[in-house]
Amino acid sequence: LAARRLRWQHRPMRIPLLSALAILLAGASVTQAQRGTARLEGTVTDSLHGKPLVGATVLVTRNTEPAAWFNATTDERGRYRLDTLLAGRYSAALWHPILDSLELTLPSRAIEIQDGQHATLDLALPSGATLRAGACAGVDLPPGTGALGGRVTDADSDRPLGGAMVAVRWSDLTVDRATLQVSSGERTAGAPVNGDGLYRICGLPTDSWLAVQVQQEGKAGSELRLFIPDSVGIAVLNLAYSAEAGRALVDADTVPANQPLAERLLTGTASVSGTVFGETGQPLANTQLHLLETAGRVRTDSTGRFTLAALPAGTQLLEAKHIGYRIVQQPVQLLKGREIRADIHLQRVVSLDSVRIVAQRSRYREFERNKRGGFGRFMTDEDIEKKHALQVTDLLRMTPGMRIEGSGFDAKVVSNRGTISLSRASCEVNVVIDNMQHQDINWLQPSDIGAMEIYSGPAGAPVQYDRACGLIVIWTKR
Repeated sequence: LAARRLRWQHRPMRIPLLSALAILLAGASVTQAQRGTARLEGTVTDSLHGKPLVGATVLVTRNTEPAAWFNATTDERGRYRLDTLLAGRYSAALWHPILDSLELTLPSRAIEIQDGQHATLDLALPSGATLRAGACAGVDLPPGTGALGGRVTDADSDRPLGGAMVAVRWSDLTVDRATLQVSSGERTAGAPVNGDGLYRICGLPTDSWLAVQVQQEGKAGSELRLFIPDSVGIAVLNLAYSAEAGRALVDADTVPANQPLAERLLTGTASVSGTVFGETGQPLANTQLHLLETAGRVRTDSTGRFTLAALPAGTQLLEAKHIGYRIVQQPVQLLKGREIRADIHLQRVVSLDSVRIVAQRSRYREFERNKRGGFGRFMTDEDIEKKHALQVTDLLRMTPGMRIEGSGFDAKVVSNRGTISLSRASCEVNVVIDNMQHQDINWLQPSDIGAMEIYSGPAGAPVQYDRACGLIVIWTKR
């Protein structure tokens, strides 16, 4: 996989379709009389994570007559094997969901195979260093930094949205070397969208949550959250923006809590349908679906299916909740007057007994980093276990600056620092669960929590979250 031939392309990868076609044609194009005696085998390596690549598809095409197609899937050791091949010239292509998510097309590998030969061809994903080198020409991206790119389209016309801006913000902690004081702040970056709808932002932090938003003519689309793994170094995020569903930039980061709910909800003519699946592939009935910032809410039927209509166009966040499973917020690109399909796969929350581990890297790096900042209150799983709480709200009842309203799944945590309008509307604390904002506080059990951060006001709270009325950040057990 020569680095000079590797290109970061902004278009969907075509190999999955070819792979599916190969499955249909391989048997038809290679008759029993045409079966040969050669063998091709090898190992596929995940260079990004330094381990074998499991579940990769190796597609092999015979370039001499008679034409033939073969494919194999790598096992748990990254190995593949193709038997009874005819002699001839072949090209081998590699596909994996990682490549699909990065919209990368790798160059095929050529190999000549003789009758009766047991040939070997090892393949590999490009390394993070190779991806960084090809992401931003002339820009050095050392470890700890990466690049974000993608395509922006007009959700109303489905055409490239040239002239728009993609803005990114994130929280940044700095240490004063003289006083050793830790301070937090907000940093921003952005890039224009060119005439083809493409954008690219270089030098973004890796292993940190980024807030990404399309902005145009004083308005902005929904804010999405993105994480660039340092092992990869690049990420692709395609976005759709609708001027009809855009908000004024002054309201894009936060909407006043005393504003009537009806004025905060977006509507439109787009719709989305799909199925929610569990870990083993079984459909999940009674899963709650909600398109954020809209009135769109529904539960899946007995077959796990759902449909949401009257939705705003553009890239929006579709949230799925099911008791015992991790909350998922999945971006969906909604188009005006059209229905799209979006299936969702949920994973169970890992509930572990509290175990004391010595000299092991923290499983909650952001929690530990924020704790060093000296702001807020911090609770580990051991602290939570000692309180013997029945509900998560029981952990917060004596928290200064906060009070609990309601009970059970309807319970809310509100700021105790007074009201914010003449209507005496409550200022609701933002509850974040595994980076998902504005969650129901009692959706989890206390035993599901691995770490929790509590901020009674905006001072010192992570800037990537809405924090005007206070903030509670929960990390489920891993």
